[in-house]
Amino acid sequence: MKSEKRVLFLLAASVAVILLVTVLMLFPGKEKPAGAKLPTVKPTKAAQIQNVTAEYNRLAMIKEVDTESGTITLYDLEAGGEVTVSYDVAADIRSKYGSLTYAASLKFGDIVRAEYDGEGHLVRMQLSSEHWELHGVENFSVTDSMLSVNGVNYKITENTVAYCGEERIANGEVKSIDRVELCGKDSELLTIRVMKGHGSIRLVNCGELQGAKVTFGSESHILDGEPTYLVREGSYTVSVAGEEQAAFAEVTVARNEQVVIDLYEYGGAPVQTGEVRFKISPFSAVLRIDGEETDYYERDLVLAYGEHRIEAELGGYASYKAVLNVSRPFQTIKIDLQERTVIDGEDPESGGNSGAGTDNGEEPGQNPDGTGAGESTDRRYVPIGEAGGYDYDRNHSTFLLEPAGAVVLIDGISLGTAPVEFEKILGTYTVTLRKNGNQKEYTVTVEDDGEDVYWKFPMN
Repeated sequence: MKSEKRVLFLLAASVAVILLVTVLMLFPGKEKPAGAKLPTVKPTKAAQIQNVTAEYNRLAMIKEVDTESGTITLYDLEAGGEVTVSYDVAADIRSKYGSLTYAASLKFGDIVRAEYDGEGHLVRMQLSSEHWELHGVENFSVTDSMLSVNGVNYKITENTVAYCGEERIANGEVKSIDRVELCGKDSELLTIRVMKGHGSIRLVNCGELQGAKVTFGSESHILDGEPTYLVREGSYTVSVAGEEQAAFAEVTVARNEQVVIDLYEYGGAPVQTGEVRFKISPFSAVLRIDGEETDYYERDLVLAYGEHRIEAELGGYASYKAVLNVSRPFQTIKIDLQERTVIDGEDPESGGNSGAGTDNGEEPGQNPDGTGAGESTDRRYVPIGEAGGYDYDRNHSTFLLEPAGAVVLIDGISLGTAPVEFEKILGTYTVTLRKNGNQKEYTVTVEDDGEDVYWKFPMN
């Protein structure tokens, strides 16, 4: 009985479900009226940035690009200070020539034109093409408000950014002995990048060497007290030579560091000297050693070991200036002054190096850094064939035209600085070129073909 009731209940429930489904199909819900407002979707941050209007337009320098957080930190070169802007993957960032690029391609020191809104959202950024640049600047003077290069003055403002490596430094830390790169707009400096900075050398315990000659690099001083010398970063041989004692030290000066040389530690050694005989033609020429006129005729001069500046001159002849390194007991220096040939518009009294050689392979025609002393852009004629014992063509010349300003040596005999003309030497020999601390050697073979020879050598 109970089973029959249960079956009847299940049949009734099934019929009810079928009737409900049928009603829902025959009478669906009402449709949304035409013109009804759809719900709005809040735009993403990226979409918002693309639609903002720039409130700021600044010439700026890149300080940092953080690709993880999507931010770029800038030095504002027009209004001063720093600003950090946000960007998205679709940011309008362009190269100097207008092509699209990526934030990750930007690096510290780049100059850009940046446009952004009041909330710091980047609208557009492009590498600047409106500034000028000067590279490898060494010969300049600087004050708190002005930097001068080749007679041209550039203003240093409170917004000028000076930096070394990727670290900003105070503008006053830039010194005239540094090597720098400059970026500017019109007459104002935007950035000063220090490529080679400076440190200092300090001498202590100098009592017994007071009045001695102090030399390092191309500088020369008289020792007075316990001096500190400002120098460009690099390696130096410091020589302190007195009448009876001397001190020598090899040091490396790092950027913003001071090297202290204790002369009590390095000193005490007797002064080493060498005898030097000068053979100068014409014999009536005046010889100066370290600025002092010296009688050299038919006598040996006793000079302390180390570098000495020598000058030989005579009216009507090209003067000779060089650095002589005395490093052995005896040596002979030959200097042949050449008659000056006046070129239109040239001062007949202006100097240029004459040819010189030595019996012992010395190289008086070079500075300590390898550059020629008393360099001239005039081509000079140097007779070397007979003096050097070479076979040569007396009726023809060799013209070494490039690299201009390089010290030229033939088998160790200095001819001064290029461009230079010399007797056409025949056979095989070595040409050595030195410039800005670099040296290149070329082995050449010259035939007796009755023609002049013209050379242009690369230094790379």
